[in-house]
Amino acid sequence: MLSPDYLEKLPEALIQLWQQVEDDILQDLGRRIAQMRDLDALTPAAQWQAWRLEQSQLVRKGVLSILAKYSGKSKEEIRRLLLDAGRETLASDDAIYKAAGLTPSPIEENETLNNLLNAGYRQTLGTWQNLTATTANTVTGAFEKRLDEAWLQVSSGAFDYDTAIRRAVENLADQMPGVTYPSGHRDTLEVAVRRAVLTGVNQTCAKLQLARADEMGCEFVEVTAHEGARPEHALWQGKIYHRGGAIVYEGVRYEDFETATGYGTGPGLCGWNCRHNFYPFFPGVSVPNYTAERLAALSAKTVEYDGKLYTRYEITQMQRALERRVRKYKRRFVALRAARADTTATSVRLRDARRALSQYLEDTDGKLDSGRTDVAGFSYPEAALSTAQANDPFEAFRKENLAAGEEDLLPGHAQAVIPQEKLTGYALNLDHPKGADKAVAFRDVLGYTKENAPALAAALRDGLGQWKARPRPATRYGHPYEVKMILTGANGRQATAKTGWLVEQEDTAPRLVSVYLYKQK
Repeated sequence: MLSPDYLEKLPEALIQLWQQVEDDILQDLGRRIAQMRDLDALTPAAQWQAWRLEQSQLVRKGVLSILAKYSGKSKEEIRRLLLDAGRETLASDDAIYKAAGLTPSPIEENETLNNLLNAGYRQTLGTWQNLTATTANTVTGAFEKRLDEAWLQVSSGAFDYDTAIRRAVENLADQMPGVTYPSGHRDTLEVAVRRAVLTGVNQTCAKLQLARADEMGCEFVEVTAHEGARPEHALWQGKIYHRGGAIVYEGVRYEDFETATGYGTGPGLCGWNCRHNFYPFFPGVSVPNYTAERLAALSAKTVEYDGKLYTRYEITQMQRALERRVRKYKRRFVALRAARADTTATSVRLRDARRALSQYLEDTDGKLDSGRTDVAGFSYPEAALSTAQANDPFEAFRKENLAAGEEDLLPGHAQAVIPQEKLTGYALNLDHPKGADKAVAFRDVLGYTKENAPALAAALRDGLGQWKARPRPATRYGHPYEVKMILTGANGRQATAKTGWLVEQEDTAPRLVSVYLYKQK
């Protein structure tokens, strides 16, 4: 028998290995996308396509090189997992057989069991190799998609290079697929390795167990149970079944093992991502492990958090979500650094994610599993830089005004119109009777003047992709919005600014109507 906890932890070492593969690939993509800066926004289409093809070929070559670097370690780890799990499950079952007065043969001398173990290794390894054979194409396709989006944003004037590159890298860091299944479905390498290894190992061990049961003449099995089981699995977990059809034995009815549990099918026992297993049972001799009370306790809400009761499984899953969030922003940080893009906003979000995880662990008496938040390339220097960036004088401002997602941003921000006259004729015009004070502030604080107005326009566009847009009451001219943002000046200094935008009609591009610097309260 393999316990649910054993199966939960089984693929962790291999998952961490392939997380490093993902992180290495992501940093390479960040460096490739950053090279867009070497292109002129007016580059002819034919030249752009040639450059794009060259970069795609280099990405494919880089991915194949990274995969080759880790393939040997993966083979060794998969074999180790299967051997360890096979020995574990047979040792557990054999203890039950011996207690019943039976004598199981040593696994080393049992040709059937060894053949099953070797076949399981070949099948699991083959499944994983088939999936990773799609990785180069899958990653290259994702790279090309984000590269095309970034180029369109730059060539159309919607965003400057830095903003387009940052957005492309963040999207890849958050959503980079690693494998493509025959159905066309895509998954990250982390998700794919968990499913492939957990399913392959559990199925192989189940075949070993059934072969041993045939050898021992055992017709009954008890299925394990665990918290958080899928609803359809909860129906059959923790019960005793008969192999070979439903029967009534000594006055008790036992349902058929395969029919009741779906054993042998993807959605059933020992199928896709299933953490259930089983072990031999001898009616009249064995004592059932799972009573009705124990099964009910598995779904009992006994842990209090934030004024509500949860099961221990639910508490653990919430912790996993917070751990994934920390890892998400570490990945972003490393990828953005590789792309030579600004990491300040990501550093703030990483700090907040870490604080949330730390507070949650304190509130629930949980323990930090650093392996679940580690990212290759995020070591002491990166942590120190991230901490310094997060602890800046604009901390409160960022917390209040940074957008949490696309829904917080200015509607149609990618197509926003910034009239040149609004900048050179007013906000940066030292001779304007009303705008002169604003122009002095832009010049003295950020180094913006009429001569470098395009740089200010680029900074404003960049800000629209990061900062919350707050709607104001509609007027006869349209729907106004206010966006407060931190602007980085031509001199490298930063200051807070208020910008006003007007959407004249639904589905029309927002237009800049005001911009000025102001001091935080």
